[in-house]
Amino acid sequence: MLQPQFKDHLITNMELHFDLPNQMERDSQQEFLKYRADIELMTRGFNAKEKQVLSDNEKIVKSLKEKNVKLTQDYEQLIQKLNNQHKEEKEINQSSLYRLQLLPLIYFSIDYSTFDDCQFICSGSSDKTVCVWDFDNNKQIQSFNEHSNAVYCVKFSPYHYRNHRQNVIYSSSFDKTIRFWDFKDNRQLQIFNDHTSAVCGIEFSPFNMANIYVLGHMTKQFIYGILKHPNN
Repeated sequence: MLQPQFKDHLITNMELHFDLPNQMERDSQQEFLKYRADIELMTRGFNAKEKQVLSDNEKIVKSLKEKNVKLTQDYEQLIQKLNNQHKEEKEINQSSLYRLQLLPLIYFSIDYSTFDDCQFICSGSSDKTVCVWDFDNNKQIQSFNEHSNAVYCVKFSPYHYRNHRQNVIYSSSFDKTIRFWDFKDNRQLQIFNDHTSAVCGIEFSPFNMANIYVLGHMTKQFIYGILKHPNN
């Protein structure tokens, strides 16, 4: 017969032997539960980050859309402003031209120039006058009527302005004369009256800014004259 002590030892070993799988299963379940909890925690963290990223992206997209809308509006406003300015300038220019065309005259010659940052137009016409307009203000500022016949040619003089700071126009007429006008001081500077026929044209020589004028008249002869400034 087995001794009681040995019998108890054997029973204990057998219980441990049969309980080992159960213990291993319990340990495995606990480890599985731990892994699952870690996975769930990681998943929640990932989901939270994903939501944050999506939220940030939505904010960025919304901001870009708003900026794009504003830029489009600003661009359209700028285009509209430029179109309006162009339209106004065109209307002003057309209006100025229309008023000139309404005058019951025949304009034989028109010239344009700038003096002291101001824009001027001069004209010679069938009413025997030389007129000067302030282009910026759209108004006539001078009128010279000493010619006795139609004024065929008018020119601004670059020589007088560059050398004497004078605003001068020279004109030729069917009255056989050529006249020089200081339209700033409203006076006649000089007159050439040696022609025997109507003077159709006058031109300033560009060579070295010399004060030489080339004149043409109806007989198709040419006179080359040297204009002396009144102060010289």
